[in-house]
Amino acid sequence: MRLKIFLLVVISFSFQKAFTNDVSTYLLGYRLNGVSNYGLEKEIIQGNSLEQLIEKLTPFFEDSLVPVRQKSYYLTYKRALSADADKKLAVNTLLNGCNDRDGGIVGQNLEFLKNFHAEDFDEKSMQRINSKLINHRIQHYKGFVEVAGFVSTGKDILYQKLLDSSVPGNVKWSISLAMARMGNVEQIRYCLDMIKKQPVNDAFVDYVLPYLIYMRQKEAIDYCVKVLNNNEKLCHSLNPDISESIICGYRVLELLAPIVVDLPVSLDSSGFLNTNDFEILLNNTRKWFDENPTYQIRKNNY
Repeated sequence: MRLKIFLLVVISFSFQKAFTNDVSTYLLGYRLNGVSNYGLEKEIIQGNSLEQLIEKLTPFFEDSLVPVRQKSYYLTYKRALSADADKKLAVNTLLNGCNDRDGGIVGQNLEFLKNFHAEDFDEKSMQRINSKLINHRIQHYKGFVEVAGFVSTGKDILYQKLLDSSVPGNVKWSISLAMARMGNVEQIRYCLDMIKKQPVNDAFVDYVLPYLIYMRQKEAIDYCVKVLNNNEKLCHSLNPDISESIICGYRVLELLAPIVVDLPVSLDSSGFLNTNDFEILLNNTRKWFDENPTYQIRKNNY
């Protein structure tokens, strides 16, 4: 029995070497040994159009093994990141995967969807999201609410959920944020009032400021700028070698960089501030906001 399994593994790897773009061979081997080969995956992604890849992956989206289904959606997502990919096709494929019985796959796909742009969601994908908003007891419901707010769909359904006494408070908070993202004045005011009651510290920057960033409303980002301009040392550096407190503005910059148009701040490939002098960067950014009070906010990204 052990010899048989060993031979199957050896054969699967041999096939992978012989047919680097053969999706079925790779996933059948992965099904046997559970070992990822990122070199082969890169060749598969580069050697197939998104349409071709999805066609070859279709049987594996329904595989009995969770890791195989998960890997299939991962490959779909990675191929969709290419400039030539049909983003709408990718979004609908990933949303279809959100019907999977495994919560891990649903959660994974929702995170993947947050890396697309709002224009990548068509009417069909909007309807799929709306269908998920109806039942607040489904797994990852808050994730669907967050995506709905991002792409501006399901307003009426979410409003009804906000009035539903059976919906838990933490879910209603996500709904309020989503409605604020979609421009509901009452919910913008409510969310801001709740956020402004929180003390500014490490936890605020880590867990509360992202709510303001998600909202993408001028009032919300203005409050981020207020925190940016605060000279009190209320936070700690992410550098473990620095034990003293720092002003929170340095960490706020990383959140503002991807969403404020023409902001003179850039991030490196790891998502950290791209600068040799944080103090100069902070001062230049503060000055930029002073000189550009009508700055524009990117709203087509999550």
